Amino acid sequence: MIHPAHQNSANPWSFLPFALTIFTSAFLLFQVQPLLSKQILPWFGGSPAVWTTAMLFFQTLLCLGYFYAHALAKLSSRKTQARIHVALLVLAALLAARVLPGAELRPESPDSPVLQVLLILGVSVGLPYFCLATTGPLVQHWFTSTAHAASVFRLYALSNVGSFLALLSFPYLLEPWLEQQEMGQLWTLGFWVFALLCLPVALGAWQNKPQADALNSNPGAAGETTGASDTVGHKSHVSIAQRLSWIGLPALASLVFIAATDQISHDVAPEPRLWIATLGLYLVTFILTFDHPRWYRPQLFGALALVLLLVTAGMSDIPRWLGIQWDYGVNEVRWSHYALLFVVCMLCHGELYRRRPVDTRWLTEFYLCMSVGGAFGGLFVTLVATQWFDDYHEWLMALVLVALLACSVLFRSSGAQRSAVRRVLGVCTALAMVALLVAMQNPWSWREVHKEDRSEILLDQDRNFYGTVSVKERRFHADPERNDRVFFSGNVTHGQQFLSESLRHVPTTYYARDSGIGETLIWAMSQKPSLSVALIGLGAGTLANFARASDAYDFYEINPAAVRFAQQWFDNLASCKASEQNILLGDARLRMEQLPKDKRYDVIVLDAFTGGSVPIHLLTREAFRIYADHLKPDGYIAINITNAYLNLYPIVKAQSEVLGLAYRHKFQAVDEVRNIRRNLHFIMTNDQAYLKAHPSVSREVRDAQGRLLSTEPQDLAGLRLWTDQFSSIAPIAK
Repeated sequence: MIHPAHQNSANPWSFLPFALTIFTSAFLLFQVQPLLSKQILPWFGGSPAVWTTAMLFFQTLLCLGYFYAHALAKLSSRKTQARIHVALLVLAALLAARVLPGAELRPESPDSPVLQVLLILGVSVGLPYFCLATTGPLVQHWFTSTAHAASVFRLYALSNVGSFLALLSFPYLLEPWLEQQEMGQLWTLGFWVFALLCLPVALGAWQNKPQADALNSNPGAAGETTGASDTVGHKSHVSIAQRLSWIGLPALASLVFIAATDQISHDVAPEPRLWIATLGLYLVTFILTFDHPRWYRPQLFGALALVLLLVTAGMSDIPRWLGIQWDYGVNEVRWSHYALLFVVCMLCHGELYRRRPVDTRWLTEFYLCMSVGGAFGGLFVTLVATQWFDDYHEWLMALVLVALLACSVLFRSSGAQRSAVRRVLGVCTALAMVALLVAMQNPWSWREVHKEDRSEILLDQDRNFYGTVSVKERRFHADPERNDRVFFSGNVTHGQQFLSESLRHVPTTYYARDSGIGETLIWAMSQKPSLSVALIGLGAGTLANFARASDAYDFYEINPAAVRFAQQWFDNLASCKASEQNILLGDARLRMEQLPKDKRYDVIVLDAFTGGSVPIHLLTREAFRIYADHLKPDGYIAINITNAYLNLYPIVKAQSEVLGLAYRHKFQAVDEVRNIRRNLHFIMTNDQAYLKAHPSVSREVRDAQGRLLSTEPQDLAGLRLWTDQFSSIAPIAK
């Protein structure tokens, strides 16, 4: 990756300590992010917002590390720089002995989850991560004192190679084989190796004399260029406008990265591999643009950005406007967003590289501004969008900004050749693009949708730390008896209720009376005059319709917005016949763990796994031990394992075997007349009479000739038991 732009009598291998140090630091930076995020995920109910908040923490600390590197580089004595940094490394190496947060940091209250996540991460890995964050700009600053200073920006490309490899290695190499504690110990060992690699680099900085003056006298040597138009800012003076571009361009790329990830999650599903794909594309663009100018062609990427903006934003509108029938699906949505993300990041990072400071006196300030801009996306989404937007409106904002940037690049002309006609054409194109994007992405247009057979009206929508929830009312033109309200968590249906009095309290979606969970509740009611039932996951409160006056129902729900929606827009809870009803707000596992030892349930229903972001901490050995501790000897644990992205059957089957409980499963096909969705339930119990009366039912997939192709569910041999220290979705991804 590192190829000196010019040769001299210096040792050609002298750049290796710099390259290894930067590569190792970048690798460790991206290894610890998913490691710690996964460790604390169960403490906050498995909310995807934990990842976003963690990203905010790491980006903020990266900014602080870059600021430290910038301040340290201002010291005139390289000896003083090296002494300060080595002392900080020694202290960080001591603190890195334990990076995984212990149980003592586990929050006891669900209040202020963002602040709690930030505090836990700060206490656990704050200083070690800070030292890793300083490495890129500081070591590159020291690198400018060597004979290979012309390749300084390729070191940044190399650091992103390390980040990219770390991103891929965690879910595919480490997570499937190692427990959390083992990965934490490996990371600590890696940090100590990194600290040792820093020592010869610091010693070299101590001994080397700055060669920046020689480099600055020959600006063209600072990196390969294709002409004057490909490098900006050869003068030693850096303008305010150039500094703002160092912040604004990475800020836009960061915003598009996070907004695109959220948008795909919303339109497709928040499947776990999504973050790997989008973050990987984001890093690859850094690698390409900072490696060599040949990878970035402004006119090409400007034009591609405009085309992909129209394709992605107008996937449903443009064919309709043209009178074309086009049925696009999940793959088209996913790949159009991936392509747009890649092209936009190439555009932003390519323009950023064009504006890099050739005068290396501005190197650390350049990276500081970049880090500030990069943190903007996380700050805006976490602190502004999540708190003030009821939907993903930041996506439209990002698209509009990209359109303006693409038009600016596409219609850019230089020097005396700048044409007034060209400028007017650029402005008109930009205005037309903005108008089209707003028309196609109108955030209010879908709130009332009219179709051939029905109308859909958005009644309410809310967004918070735990995601986006909404309620729609559907009115059917030909059959008003079918009018209903549907509860959505993201884009996944979590409950539905008919509006007609005759059907109002008939269980629907995943919870019909002849579903696995429905059969279990009805059987349990036939055996006992009163039941104590725990329902984990509230949704629209559909399962409350099974209750009798003699029963006691506890509803566990982590999202306060979901509770409000269930009470305001549905009357399942209000009409519930149970004499005792409790809504326990917070993470179900934590709340159940806090119950008195003598609190036992006849039936525990787990219904939190239909979406793509499965709360893994509710499916581990430790979680099922908590359920078993609060289950009566003849009780039932009923689990809705319906999921389009993950095969959860082998996970819960293994947990049942560990608990020593027998089990059955029940597949139910779609029934549109009754509003029944395809569902798969798994029930654990020691009630042999129940198991005999209700044998397992599998889905059979056959070809046109009637030959059996496969069955659902599908067991997986050799799958490791999920625990709090080990879980991997790679083997069970569909």
